[in-house]
Amino acid sequence: MLRRSSTAWLLALLLVGCKHVPTEKERQSAEIHYELALQAQKLGHSMDAYKELQKALEMNPDYPEAHNVIAILLHLAFNRPDEAIPHYQKALELRPTFSEAKTNLANVYLSQARYDEAIQLYGEALNDMLYPTPYIAQGNLGWALYKKGDTELGVQNIKAAVTTNPNFCLGYRNLGTIFEETGKVSEACRYLTRYREACPDVADAYLREGACQVKQGKVEEARKSFTTCEEKATHAVLKEDCHRLLEAL
Repeated sequence: MLRRSSTAWLLALLLVGCKHVPTEKERQSAEIHYELALQAQKLGHSMDAYKELQKALEMNPDYPEAHNVIAILLHLAFNRPDEAIPHYQKALELRPTFSEAKTNLANVYLSQARYDEAIQLYGEALNDMLYPTPYIAQGNLGWALYKKGDTELGVQNIKAAVTTNPNFCLGYRNLGTIFEETGKVSEACRYLTRYREACPDVADAYLREGACQVKQGKVEEARKSFTTCEEKATHAVLKEDCHRLLEAL
């Protein structure tokens, strides 16, 4: 009787410690749901993408790419950063060299003003020679440094990012913002013009350049900028902002 009880106890202990390893069929099914999620995300169908990623992770909980993308949706599409963090952390637990996930997790920390944690992760991503988009990490590192109080080093990093990728819209916008906030209007306008030149289809670029032109007394140039902004804006709030500023001239 004692031997039977001991055997049953040992079996129960082993079962508790066992972890389900996805079968090849489950892995393939997870990959299919992941690809469907990417397609839905590309079309702007965030909820459909989220549901497909949930299915992918049900099939294969140790799928780092799926954890990374579902975290992106939670952070940026659904504004639930605290729920995104564990998914990024799981992705990095599964693949410690996953630099895209490091940068994305750093972006969450940056949005939460957790600058030291963000800076550390951006630095780790930049040390990865195989990371395909280092300008994103470097540009955001620069912004984190600026927000922490190191304007000079922040500007250096963002300038390096736009040198690496001359079409990095966010880099030019952030440089314009930094120089505007530090009272260097001429420099701010120069980089906001670069923002508009690099990203001619982005209405926000015309809005910001126009606002800077107003500060320089260039009313006619600002009028053209706000008019183009209103024409290109696809969101009602931005379109209204452009129209309001145009009417105020």
